[in-house]
Amino acid sequence: MKKQGFHRLFIQLLLYKPWMFAISVLLNIVIFSYSAAIAYFVREILNFIEGSLGGGRVLPQIVPFLAGILGVSLVRIAAIKLCALMDNVQVFHYENLLRNNIMKMVYRKDNIKNIAGKSEKVFEVVDDDVPVCAFPSQLLSEVTGFVVYSLIAIASLLLINWRVTIYIFIPLSMAILIINTASNRIKRNRRVNREIHSKVSESISDTAKLVQTIKISGSENSILKHFEKLNRTRLDAVLKDTLFEAGLQAVLGSTVYIGTGVMMLVVARSMIKGEFPIGDFSMFVVYLGTLASCVDRILELVSLSKQAEVSYDRIIELVGEEKANKLTAYCDLSAFQDLGKFKYRCMERTPLIEFKVRNLTYEHDNRNGICDVSFNLKPGEVIAVAGGVGSGKSTLLNILMGVIPRDSGQVFWNGTEVQNIREFFKPPNAAYTTQIAKMFSDTIGENLLLGKDASQGKIRDALYSAVFDGDVSEMEGYLDTYAGSQGSMLSGGQMQRLALSRMFIHDAEIYMMDDSTSAIDIETEKEFWNRFEKNIAKRKFACIIASNKRHVLQRADKIIFMKKGHVMDCGKFDELSARCEEFTSIYA
Repeated sequence: MKKQGFHRLFIQLLLYKPWMFAISVLLNIVIFSYSAAIAYFVREILNFIEGSLGGGRVLPQIVPFLAGILGVSLVRIAAIKLCALMDNVQVFHYENLLRNNIMKMVYRKDNIKNIAGKSEKVFEVVDDDVPVCAFPSQLLSEVTGFVVYSLIAIASLLLINWRVTIYIFIPLSMAILIINTASNRIKRNRRVNREIHSKVSESISDTAKLVQTIKISGSENSILKHFEKLNRTRLDAVLKDTLFEAGLQAVLGSTVYIGTGVMMLVVARSMIKGEFPIGDFSMFVVYLGTLASCVDRILELVSLSKQAEVSYDRIIELVGEEKANKLTAYCDLSAFQDLGKFKYRCMERTPLIEFKVRNLTYEHDNRNGICDVSFNLKPGEVIAVAGGVGSGKSTLLNILMGVIPRDSGQVFWNGTEVQNIREFFKPPNAAYTTQIAKMFSDTIGENLLLGKDASQGKIRDALYSAVFDGDVSEMEGYLDTYAGSQGSMLSGGQMQRLALSRMFIHDAEIYMMDDSTSAIDIETEKEFWNRFEKNIAKRKFACIIASNKRHVLQRADKIIFMKKGHVMDCGKFDELSARCEEFTSIYA
């Protein structure tokens, strides 16, 4: 099924803009026909010289043939330049069409949280597997040109001497048989190669993320040994793949010499008798080399197609078999147009009057979810979601932000049901901060703004609201201070406050925070909540906070107490403490 899928992709890429393929084929025919023209002119020159050995002036007679050689050489140079241009145009369109559609499908998936956990694989597929899948479609134009020329060459040889031509097909048939036999081995080697490559990439990514854990546990040597073992395995796989292909190329490359030897044995007696002109022999030698090159290119196409099938499987694993047809969905790409500046698509603000959640449920892959969660929220109010590990606090926020899909339930904004949660709950309607702050390997300012424009006043207000203004003012480069690789130059508390600043930079109607102050020290967190209360009293935004901290719960207007995805009780801190024994046992 997947093999047929790649062949379908192969054809669909050719049909994306067929004029590119047609022009490239014509140019390749011109390029390879050069050999036919040269072979003809050389044949005529040699036959003329052989026939003129008895006397007569030779040079004036062969000047037209020499001029012909010069003319076809100039035509070939022009065709090569145009073909190189078309090759780049094809690469641009085929690869970027796939990349564009893959990224659209990935980021439009319902369960973004799952994709985020495989981000390294996403970019590995886009960087490594897309070119492998696209290249056979580009190579086909060259192979097609080669095949057309080869058919012309074979026809010419048959007209000259059909008996000798038949002998040429013996080594060429052997080459085709070898290609067919080796194709599955090529695919198998490629699959092993890609699998170990992915493991090495994952190991590098994990090591970079867990530097502190590795240092604390003193596991540097064991990690290095593990990485060395993976690289040895990878080296073995690469060598096995490369050596097999190189050996196959060497065996097939020898067919031209075998064919030449067979041909010389067949025509030797005829040449001695003068029955097989030297010019005809030269033409056979030239064509034989070209036919061997054609077989070599066909081998390359078969080999790359087998490798592409493996890469296609990896792409399908990422986007899903049901979306395979969308890989080549039409997209207007131009290789001759300057890239325009990216414009951030911002939602139109819809001022919040009332936010309602009714019977929100999520049960997926037998993991902890939520069941029938309902509540109301108005501007100026704070709802705290409390509960133990696995109670569904983070899941609820992820559903409300569209990070993971809901199975059932409704979300209303000002009485109107929100159909597309992920599209609606964006700034300036909503802003979100996770518990684990994620940073780019860039400056404080870039991590704060993420490429968006903001006035200095908004920046100051955002830093102040997150109690990060003092830290930034003490940094030598201010906002231009480098945050380190994934924020490694910042403490855990600083990263959380920078993430909170990034949330507050949006003048949102509703803020959602998933235990976003867990790494902040007590005094700084106290100041944060003091500023937060003044901020919400002034701006009247709404807020949903997932937290188990007593002082946070005491400040909330309402607490949703959850256990194993179900709402156990709702109310203020004092109310729950009075009537819910389980709540009291945890937070009293």
